[in-house]
Amino acid sequence: MTAPLTLYGVKISMFTGKVRSYLIKQGIHFTEVAPVSEQFTNVVLPQIGRRIIPVIEMPDGTIVQDTTDIIDYLEGQSLSAESAYPTDPLRHLLALILELFGDEGLLRPAMHYRWNFPQDTSGFITHGFGGWQGPDATDEAKAQIKKTMKTFSGFLPALGVTPETIPEVERSFDALMDILEAHFIRTPYLFGAAPTIGDYGMMCSLYAHLARDPVPSGLMKNLAPSLFRWTERMNVPHADYSDMPYYAPSHDLPETLSPLFKYIADYFLPEMQMNVDVMNALPGGTSGDPATMNPKMAVLGFGSFQHGEATIQCAVRPIRLYMLQRVTDYFAGMKKDDQKAVLYYLEPLGLTPLLTLTAKHRVARKNHIEVWE
Repeated sequence: MTAPLTLYGVKISMFTGKVRSYLIKQGIHFTEVAPVSEQFTNVVLPQIGRRIIPVIEMPDGTIVQDTTDIIDYLEGQSLSAESAYPTDPLRHLLALILELFGDEGLLRPAMHYRWNFPQDTSGFITHGFGGWQGPDATDEAKAQIKKTMKTFSGFLPALGVTPETIPEVERSFDALMDILEAHFIRTPYLFGAAPTIGDYGMMCSLYAHLARDPVPSGLMKNLAPSLFRWTERMNVPHADYSDMPYYAPSHDLPETLSPLFKYIADYFLPEMQMNVDVMNALPGGTSGDPATMNPKMAVLGFGSFQHGEATIQCAVRPIRLYMLQRVTDYFAGMKKDDQKAVLYYLEPLGLTPLLTLTAKHRVARKNHIEVWE
């Protein structure tokens, strides 16, 4: 590919961070553009039907939206220097679980720390949402920035971030930082010497929100500096672990991964079970039809689950079921011996129910939205 692809995104965007990291690590030539250009407005937006990022536009005009679709498209075009998907079946399955968790399991701390500390973060967040307007932004543009920020901060209750749940959201994130610090002080990436789809998924919340926003960034730098270094490492093209001269690459799974999957079993599995339960109570829809009436606010319903010491009620979104299917479909298609290896690894950690957690209704992606399969 002679010309660069275009990535429509911004630094403050959670999911842009996943795709940007992939492009950098894979050595794919790209130009990043804020979603306010004439090309985005006049060409891209009419095709995807809603103002959402990230989106890539290929030199031949092909447009792809959604992080997983983008990565899989680029992998299918043989543009990656090293596939994000491990060839070893066990690692491949574990990487898919970590992608699911990274995409969907850290939304609460990411949104809490961004929006519930305005006295410490408003300048940074305002710049992130409108810095591209420049120093001579019109009053209308400034008003639109405030409106957009209010819209995003208004998502907190639907995510289950309330005054009653905030203490548990913060405590559980502290526990996760401890686990990830213990891992990344020994290993540069989740599975060793190179990133996988799991690393890219974990970059969603852990970079754009939690490693950049003023309040959580300070916490991460002080309490989990090796985790912060991983977010930096994921944004440079080289291996970037010269500060770990003690690290010796190994074909074995890092022992420090087990506590992470135990954490996912304790804190994220109950939420996914609730999501499937809510989905199973729905009538479903005709194949190919949008999974929700309004793709801009893609919510199927609400449900409650236990998250540590707190009972949390939050929205169920179809994209979460789509991502879960990637895990369960891959496990179902594994050879019996490989399935046994997965069960042997995950059963002591309490995560095996995730492998067969399937809803009555399946979700697919078509024309840049979630649809009934």
